Amino acid sequence: MAKYGRGLNRELVAAVNSGIVLEPFTVSDVRKVIREKGWKPEPPDEYVVVALSNGASEEHSLSYKQYFRSLGDGQYMLRPEFKGERWK
Repeated sequence: MAKYGRGLNRELVAAVNSGIVLEPFTVSDVRKVIREKGWKPEPPDEYVVVALSNGASEEHSLSYKQYFRSLGDGQYMLRPEFKGERWK
């Protein structure tokens, strides 16, 4: 699968910190970022769902950054350590 920008989850962190995406966010908010960036081919919904899920899972992988906290019902928030100017 192609890499999107700095990586899909990292680009989403920047979008939240820039105010492009508001918290809590969902797959539809990620689609907004994908369209704005003009990434082709667009990643399928399955890829986006798995990226968000893995980015929120403490058990997925030690080398996979956990940028998000799952709120349930497909909603996510950034973890506090990934908020701020340096993450834009």
